Amino acid sequence: MVWAGMSAHGKTDIAILEGRQDSACYTHTLDNYLASFIENLRENHGICIPIFQQDNASIHESRFTKAHIEAMGINKLKWPAKSPDLNPIENAQIIRSRKDIKQSYLRDLVNTMPTRMAQIVFKTGGPSTSEPFEKMRL
Repeated sequence: MVWAGMSAHGKTDIAILEGRQDSACYTHTLDNYLASFIENLRENHGICIPIFQQDNASIHESRFTKAHIEAMGINKLKWPAKSPDLNPIENAQIIRSRKDIKQSYLRDLVNTMPTRMAQIVFKTGGPSTSEPFEKMRL
């Protein structure tokens, strides 16, 4: 299993996770890979309280993990169940090598979130269209 993160301002290193993951393992990954990335966003991009998005896996939703993320000073975006087409990193993974992902593509993925979320609400949970992606620069 792998863990990775991205924002409109860059991407984290990829974490290769081995074995069964529980909340303690997951928060350890956040400490090792997300914390320095968040610090960079705060110091170099003026993002004081970043918004963190993850799916609803049980290790993401545990009280332990939620408290840990809150202690890191990060707001967590509420996320609908079974919505991979809405997740920007799922769309970024269609490009085989993260080294080949242009920064403009990551920025566009993040910037289309309001449109995609509005589509989900309008369709009462139905899939979003690829329309926001048609204008993206790969």
